[in-house]
Amino acid sequence: MKTYRSESLIEKGSTVHIFTQTGSDPMPEHTHDFIEIVYVRSGTATETVNDTTYEIRRGDFTFINYGATHRFTPHGEFSYTNICFAPEALEDAITPENAFALLQLTAFDEIRQEEESGVVSFAAAEREEIEALLSVMLTEYEKKQQSWQTVLKSYMNILLVRILRRMTAGQGEEAEMAGVWQQLSDYIDRNLGGELTLSALAGQCFYNPSYFSRAFKEKFGMTLTDYITERKIGQAAVLARDMSLSAEQIAEQLGYSGKAALSRAFQKVKGISFFAYRREM
Repeated sequence: MKTYRSESLIEKGSTVHIFTQTGSDPMPEHTHDFIEIVYVRSGTATETVNDTTYEIRRGDFTFINYGATHRFTPHGEFSYTNICFAPEALEDAITPENAFALLQLTAFDEIRQEEESGVVSFAAAEREEIEALLSVMLTEYEKKQQSWQTVLKSYMNILLVRILRRMTAGQGEEAEMAGVWQQLSDYIDRNLGGELTLSALAGQCFYNPSYFSRAFKEKFGMTLTDYITERKIGQAAVLARDMSLSAEQIAEQLGYSGKAALSRAFQKVKGISFFAYRREM
């Protein structure tokens, strides 16, 4: 499987590479170390991202995160615009209000629920506006006139906002954001024994760790580390009731190096050691 590298596509000093391609040849399975947005200009195709398959047509966007596997097979003549960019290209478009709405666009399938589509679709007048915007972006990229990178970045921000608006159309903003944050919280609860580091979660969500950390603390009122510790200790308190489980087994389930590490974390959160808590039950 081929891996496309950002240094071979994205020019030095830039964060974006954009092009349009037309043809009927299939794109074999591949991966890349940058984020990719595919917009269908004409025709139809079967697209697969991380083993999830979509039927795409004109007006459809798909987001492919870095490290994801991706392929598509056109059904005849097929034209698409491809935007390849480094994660930092998103930073200006992300606000505390929309920070995790982008999760629903990514290939982060462990967080995105099964019933949610990985495709965002535009129709009629909106589609014409989007295609006009993409054409202007292509012109800026190809001509590379003075300050073209600044202009292209601004257009990129507009495009992302339009996609986010379309994605959340008809839903209350508070309910929408509450749902996305809940998905993230549920993912953490399902993976308490796995890798839940700041860099791992931030990387899955397109964001740099410092921005992810600020957005998370603004929403949950505590750092990611403290939140994960509280969730782990809450689960440890539940598991402590099961006397068939040893302290070592509980520590292993929750990703601690051993029972001593579990007890220290338990003491910090509950004010009592794990062993004392268990004896009092």
